[in-house]
Amino acid sequence: MADTNIIIIIVAFVVAIGAIYILYSIILFQGGSGKKGDELQLSTKNILDQVEVLFDKKEYALVQLLATKYLDRVPSHIDVRIYLAKAYFEDRKYNQAIRQCLTVLKKRPDDLETRKVLGSCYIRKQATTKAIKEYEYLFEHSKNDKDITRTLAELYRETDQLYSSISIYEVLSDLLDIEDEVADVQSILAELNEQVKDYPAAFEAYKRRLGIYPNDVDTNRKLTELYIKIKNYPVAIETLLYMLTFVTDGKNLLWVYETLVSLYVESEDYEKAIEYSEKLLDIQGSDKFKVRNDIAAYNIKLNRLGEGIAILEDLAMMSQNGFDVTLELADAYIHQKEYQKALEKYTLLLDKATPREAKTVNLLLCELYIKWAVDMSEQNKFDESFEYLKNATQYNTLNPEIYYNVAKNNYKKKDFTACVEAINKALEYDKQNEYKSKYLLMLSEAHHQLGNFFEEKKALTDLLKYDDKNPEGLYRVGLMYTAQHDIKNAEDAFKRAILYNPELIQAKYNLALLYESNNRDKAKELYMEVLEQDPTFEEAKNALADLSTSDFF
Repeated sequence: MADTNIIIIIVAFVVAIGAIYILYSIILFQGGSGKKGDELQLSTKNILDQVEVLFDKKEYALVQLLATKYLDRVPSHIDVRIYLAKAYFEDRKYNQAIRQCLTVLKKRPDDLETRKVLGSCYIRKQATTKAIKEYEYLFEHSKNDKDITRTLAELYRETDQLYSSISIYEVLSDLLDIEDEVADVQSILAELNEQVKDYPAAFEAYKRRLGIYPNDVDTNRKLTELYIKIKNYPVAIETLLYMLTFVTDGKNLLWVYETLVSLYVESEDYEKAIEYSEKLLDIQGSDKFKVRNDIAAYNIKLNRLGEGIAILEDLAMMSQNGFDVTLELADAYIHQKEYQKALEKYTLLLDKATPREAKTVNLLLCELYIKWAVDMSEQNKFDESFEYLKNATQYNTLNPEIYYNVAKNNYKKKDFTACVEAINKALEYDKQNEYKSKYLLMLSEAHHQLGNFFEEKKALTDLLKYDDKNPEGLYRVGLMYTAQHDIKNAEDAFKRAILYNPELIQAKYNLALLYESNNRDKAKELYMEVLEQDPTFEEAKNALADLSTSDFF
């Protein structure tokens, strides 16, 4: 304890002596007599030594006092002024520091130390443009200085001069020897290149960082996200599978598995989606209910309706409300054409639904009955189909698809007048023109069957005004022109129909018929295309055979 006290006393004595010496020097500077030889009691070297010692000891206030007094007498002493500027900077007196730096640079424009102080002052004062100007000068004259290079890169980054920032960070990366620092710079470069959408450069930066830290979770994660951004799902999946070899913390494991599942779904690989969803169930923090619900959906996508329905039934029993799950369950039954079971699920929901939920269920019940009706129509069970369409109106009388399917049933039954009546009603209720094209097409076909050629033409004209690239409409217009012996317009309509739907076999066949009179080679070519699409197309077979026979004779 006694030794400690002695040391403290000695230090205090030394400091006191130093302070007395400094004060004495200052008094001499202020000099009172004005006699020759008394103006300066310290030599130039002595004053420079003193400010340097004081600066090193962080006695910035004393440096300012001593240097200021000296510079009042000898303003041309640049080295003392530099220490004054540095002392002001360290004392956070940035305006005074800037003034001193500018004074120095008038005399020594190439003084890099002073420019660095000036640039640092501008940074502290957030005068970023001026700071950049100083650091650009410093960089040009000292390209191997890591600190200057780093600061300039950061300044460019702060001011969104991204390309310049990238360029300087690349220089910095080459200057660095410590792997940690190189890795950090590569991470910054990757992010900057992503911002400017230079994805190859971003990939390269991420990979260089991974060359140092191959199991860095954050970098692998960002790399995966970048692969996803450019829709390179296979490589994103490959990266995620690699991450599973070293990721151990729950939060990142959860992200890896969830991302894997979403990518397999995006790639429509539902088998893999199920496989990793089942693994996801074991990860802490996963939403078990949602994951099982998703597994059910993936099974349904794979047409494993039974497995999907079994999971959904369990989930519906588990959940207190189960509204959304029951909707999915009903939809699964509809996919399986078990309409009665779907109806039971919807009816169950209606018994306890809120007004808003009830509205949703009513709309779905309408669609259920329409699908049920379509299924009956395909089996030529028209009475049942009409009955289900009538039931659909109880839940949404404004659904135009009800009347469209009534029209289809009547068309199949050859009741074309009733078909026209129903399709006009469908057009009336299709307020958003969602199905206008197919409704007008059916209307034209019904009028054609009735021999109402004026009405048929009007329906087709309306259709092509609304949808001038409709291949079926163009094909029917072509038939109409053919009947009127307007070969040029018929040919144009058939060609456009084929352009917008190369698989429209009837348009090809009818265009070939037109070509028989003026372009037999083209007619043969089209007949052969038709037969490639449908080898059983007898009319095309016979027409091609007739052309070949007539060529022979």
